[in-house]
Amino acid sequence: MSSRFDKLQVAPWMISLLQLAAYSLVIILALSTMLIWGQVILAPFVSSIVIGLMFGPLADRIERFGVPPVISGGAVVLIFFLIIMTMLTAFILPLSGWISRLPELWYKLQGILADWQGMMSAIEGAREQLDKFTSQSADMVVQVEEGSPIKTVAVSAPTALAQILIFLVSLYFFIATREQIKSFIIGLFATTSSRTTFAVIFDEVEKFISRYLLSITFINIGLGLTISFALWAVGIPAPFLWGMLAGLMNYITYIGPVIMMATLFGVGLVTFDTVNAALIPVIIYTIINGIEAQIITPSILGRAMTLNPFLVFFAITFWIWAWGPLGGFIAVPMLLIMTTVIQNLAAHTGVTENKKQQKPG
Repeated sequence: MSSRFDKLQVAPWMISLLQLAAYSLVIILALSTMLIWGQVILAPFVSSIVIGLMFGPLADRIERFGVPPVISGGAVVLIFFLIIMTMLTAFILPLSGWISRLPELWYKLQGILADWQGMMSAIEGAREQLDKFTSQSADMVVQVEEGSPIKTVAVSAPTALAQILIFLVSLYFFIATREQIKSFIIGLFATTSSRTTFAVIFDEVEKFISRYLLSITFINIGLGLTISFALWAVGIPAPFLWGMLAGLMNYITYIGPVIMMATLFGVGLVTFDTVNAALIPVIIYTIINGIEAQIITPSILGRAMTLNPFLVFFAITFWIWAWGPLGGFIAVPMLLIMTTVIQNLAAHTGVTENKKQQKPG
């Protein structure tokens, strides 16, 4: 038996491929573990860099008037904070009224499910069988009730406040010292060509990410206003609330629209008496969102939409798995940053190699 294995030969390329796969798996597992365990610090820190790249050009314009970076960074953070607080204020009041109507929504959903007699009978039978196997007791019910949303919010509030503080401080220091950070990183390279290449890459990343996020923001504002007007026209209460929510959900590609359609279906159930009428806001949203996604956004963003849909979906899924809703927001910008760096690095490397080949020996 051993002589057979002694005669077995493995091609060197296969060994190299297995080694590369093993190293890649170890690196992916290590990075995933680091992202999950370091979420409290890394999530707001990385988000501050993404937002800082977006507001970098605004800080540059402020500094053209002779304002020092220390003050311009504070001004940008204050502007961003005021925008967020204004949006939260506009959300809280109308949303609190709709939260009180959740029992009504649940009652109507139960009525719809009750119409499906066959399915409900099967579910009831499965539930009875499950009860026999699990032998649920009253103690288990008490344990579920103890995990109330109020207790969950009270426990997670300090962590959320710490993340907000880390985000605001990191955003300020990144904007105020972004030129020093860029100069420090570029200075780590030994050759002049490498420094020039990475200086160009830094500028390209900042311009491209800023252009992408600002364009998406204006597109989402227009989307929200259009949906608000359309929902108001068909008699949906608080149309501006759902329009703003649609604009926010549009930052999360693929997943956000699905969540928004489910939300609007619930709003339709509470507002109208029939299921067919409840589908009206969903249809309105689907049509407007389809026009935005298929016509308006590609015509405005252009190069940004050349990203592979599979890579976009994978990035969104990965970052939501790692960091939740915040990960869904930064997924596409992070993918764009990586794509821009790789494309520019490949382009500049190719130019450098071509110039070397053109020089006479």
